[in-house]
Amino acid sequence: MEQNILLIGSKGFLGSHVKILLEKQDQLFYEIKGKSEVDITNLESFKDYVAGKNITSIINCAAFVGGISFGYKYQADLLKINSLMATNLYEVANFFGIKNIINPISNCAYPGNLTVYNEKEFWDGPPHESVFNYALSKRLFVALGKSFYEQYGISSYNVVLSNMYGPGDHFEEERSHALGALIKKIYLAKISNHNSIDIWGTGRPIREWLYVQDGAKGLVKSLELNEGNYLYNVGINKGSSIIEIAELISKHMDWNGDFNLNTDMPDGVMRKTVNGDLGGKLLNWKPEVKLNDGIKKTVEWYINNNE
Repeated sequence: MEQNILLIGSKGFLGSHVKILLEKQDQLFYEIKGKSEVDITNLESFKDYVAGKNITSIINCAAFVGGISFGYKYQADLLKINSLMATNLYEVANFFGIKNIINPISNCAYPGNLTVYNEKEFWDGPPHESVFNYALSKRLFVALGKSFYEQYGISSYNVVLSNMYGPGDHFEEERSHALGALIKKIYLAKISNHNSIDIWGTGRPIREWLYVQDGAKGLVKSLELNEGNYLYNVGINKGSSIIEIAELISKHMDWNGDFNLNTDMPDGVMRKTVNGDLGGKLLNWKPEVKLNDGIKKTVEWYINNNE
């Protein structure tokens, strides 16, 4: 059956790469670029936009999100705004008979005590306190997916993605993940001839990194699945420490400075990797871009867009 897709958040980091893939496939789709175009937390505005478009599937890349400091600063907003997006998304889908919803889910929605994330353990404990409110809103997407499939027959494809990075990422410290913030810090140190940078925490936390084009491909490939209610990871189950990431960035930035570890600042969860076996089996595909290659491309993009 031919899909008629609504891509939400097409101007954002992940959404812009999903848009590129859909265009390459000559896929028919509508797009909501961002909040200034259509505020999906406003139910009536959202309904007005969707009316008459005969949409069959939604890929939702809209989110209110940032790094650790952002999470502590905007705890109520993270829970409220993302939860409103979730409930309105399913309300609109049900109202207009849209049968497929694809949701990227942050891996921080997993229990905070886990180090390797397996789908069967998704509900086995609370998220880590450093990301609790955002994670709770992402769990709401998963719960709504199950309940709306069972009551209304709306299929949900909840795709848990590793921490993403790549061209077009957020690089300001408050909004970015560690990798993006480090690229900016190291670049500024290089052009200012500084021989050191500060890093939050111990530098030991382990994170798994997914190149954004692979994340986008995981979402688009989900359109090929049969109807149902799904939760699956897209990842490689291989992590790198913050210090290792900083060293890789430094190499590709050609900067030879030192790292000052600010151990007064929080590390967050010490280890996070995802088991991507189920997602790989369902999609018949696994992430393709190696970390070293992805960081090289991201650093080159950042330099080209800042000089």
